Amino acid sequence: MKQEEKILRSIRRSKGKEKRIPLGMALPIAESVMKYLKQCPDAENITPTGSLRRRKETVRDIDLIATSDHPESVIRAFTTIPEVTEVIGSGTTKASVIFRDIQIDLRIVDRSSFGSLLQHFTGSKEHNIRLREIAIKKGFKLSEYGITDQKTGTLMPCAREEEVYQRLDLPFIVPELREDRGEIEAAIAGTLPDLITLNDIRGDLHVHSTWSDGANTIPEMVDFAMRLGYEYICISDHSRSRTIAGGLSEEKLVEKIAEIDRINENLDGFSVLTGSEVDILADGTLDYDDRILAMFDIVVAAVHSGFSQDRRTMTSRIVRAIENEFVDILAHPTGRLLGERIGYEVDIDRVIEVAAETGTIIEINASPSRLDLNDINARKAKESGVMLAIDTDAHSVDHLKFMDFGVQVARRAWLEPGDVLNTMSVTDVLKRVG
Repeated sequence: MKQEEKILRSIRRSKGKEKRIPLGMALPIAESVMKYLKQCPDAENITPTGSLRRRKETVRDIDLIATSDHPESVIRAFTTIPEVTEVIGSGTTKASVIFRDIQIDLRIVDRSSFGSLLQHFTGSKEHNIRLREIAIKKGFKLSEYGITDQKTGTLMPCAREEEVYQRLDLPFIVPELREDRGEIEAAIAGTLPDLITLNDIRGDLHVHSTWSDGANTIPEMVDFAMRLGYEYICISDHSRSRTIAGGLSEEKLVEKIAEIDRINENLDGFSVLTGSEVDILADGTLDYDDRILAMFDIVVAAVHSGFSQDRRTMTSRIVRAIENEFVDILAHPTGRLLGERIGYEVDIDRVIEVAAETGTIIEINASPSRLDLNDINARKAKESGVMLAIDTDAHSVDHLKFMDFGVQVARRAWLEPGDVLNTMSVTDVLKRVG
């Protein structure tokens, strides 16, 4: 290879490391690579590590570890995956490749220390520093290879990740919490949260259909939601000002509600709620008047325009909207699109404060391009007494599967099932928003 080509590739890799990849892109790529590796009979315990395993909203690259009696075979399988465009480096137990323009690193580790290495490479760095401090106080030294007794020099490798925490007299701390944001203190005090899981979700309260800009009809969305095990969905198509997204006139709304009524008559054990994603206009008023808003089971309010407003104006705009008694849920509160748009200027702390006063629910939008609220602000909302809803903002049946991305945000935010509206039965949901 010419020297110039080597330099150019080095620059591309360097630039690539600066760019962070949204979780919604990185996770499917990691799953594809792991699927390839699982076809290798010598590969065992293939597991992601790093920020991907902690489910951070963006990752720099993808790190995997695995165990094997024949590591060379696994490395060979890894570096010859069909979509690998470059092998950055390859050894007997480690390799780095470019796969779909993303760097992926694989490390083959010993079974006896798999748990230690998994814990170490999962991070975060700050979490691991705290664990090492605890180990030192107990007369141990913690490393990626295990726990060493400082008096005897005996190394105790950990085959299971849980053993690392057990030997430090700590309960297991799930990867999503390992950010040194109080999880160590909570573990010591025995107050770690009982985190929400995907199985706790009973419905989706922000769903679009062909009545506006969705790709599927209401019956199609209902059928898929039922197959997911849900008990309800809310069809919240766009309001009239969103003409580009097929926003509904008052006449169309009446027709849509009539269709939902007909569908509900033929359903047993499943409910379709009437709703709308109503635009918050520039002055904070809503795209429908109160007479129309009163027709819906659930009103989801959102900003879709005027993103250039200054922080004070935007904050006042959103506050005015959520002070409306008919607004139940504030959707994608900061307006960001991961990797595309940073979102509008808004005092989210003030919005959370007012939501606590008005009883407005704030959404964690599970669309992988949004993940909005993020984990930090969702935790602020919980601590302020605000209830959250995890919604997919689905515009097709496939989008309904995005729910898990929102659940991962909620777990990083320390949310428990009782903090999330759509873990409730449909009866309790309607009582809460009523």
